[in-house]
Amino acid sequence: MSETKLYLGIEVSDTSMKVALVDASAKKVLKAAVLPTECNPVYDIFLFESTLQQWVDDNKIENIEATSVTMPATMSIIRKVYVPPEAVASKDQYLDWYLELFTNAESSAYIVDSKTLSGDDSLGYNELVMAVRKEWVDALRKGFRSRVLSPRSMEVDVLSLMNVMDVGEKIKDAVCIVKADFSGVTLVWMRRDELLALRCVSTLSMVGKTEDAAYPILANEIVEQMKLVQSENAVKGVTDVRLCGEMASNELFVNILMDKLPEYQVSLVTGLSQLPSDESVNPVDMICCVGAVGAALNLVEGL
Repeated sequence: MSETKLYLGIEVSDTSMKVALVDASAKKVLKAAVLPTECNPVYDIFLFESTLQQWVDDNKIENIEATSVTMPATMSIIRKVYVPPEAVASKDQYLDWYLELFTNAESSAYIVDSKTLSGDDSLGYNELVMAVRKEWVDALRKGFRSRVLSPRSMEVDVLSLMNVMDVGEKIKDAVCIVKADFSGVTLVWMRRDELLALRCVSTLSMVGKTEDAAYPILANEIVEQMKLVQSENAVKGVTDVRLCGEMASNELFVNILMDKLPEYQVSLVTGLSQLPSDESVNPVDMICCVGAVGAALNLVEGL
């Protein structure tokens, strides 16, 4: 028991937080759950911490090694940016300048981070640039009273999904992950350690409609983005589609989307081949909490 290392991942959404507890020593997902909240947890840090603390206490979880938070791409600015060789020496300033090109806010209003995807000093770099509002980051950094639950890292769900596929599946061939949440849909095309393309689909078309009317519209918009990636991003031949997120637990939505993708192999992320779930983990919760699992993996070394 002394060798157990528990990592807690949290994904925030508009009316809930999704949590996942990973045992790094046993290489296992011990728990996954969706915790309802009255608002987005980052808008009320006291609510965030008290809801999380209650869940930890109810499940008698002790000795958490580290806590990580991930935010949906719909709450952030995220771009794949090429930094030319002549800008490598001042890469941070270049990325700040690039950020100001596609937002009407000052770059100082955001915390900007980047992950190098490929390249070198002579050829330039492909960077995944992520920007989250500074007020949210400061709230998470300073608002928690518990040192155990206080987040040690924060990322965007795109990186969390890459963590899951790299560590939990150890993928080799390219896959498309469709994370369908009510706040928005994130589509990520990737190979191991390589981001090929990224798209987001708004769910505003669903507002005021029944499921029977809304889901076909949203499915068509997802399929349209998948077609555009083939023509605009030259990402072709990727037929392995992994479906997760809140709407992926809805049989009606899943069936409608699958019917529109007959040439693809669509599967639900109910578990991970290299990071199995404890038998007590509900597969439906796992489908919703894939991003939280990826957040937990963010600080795990050696997996």
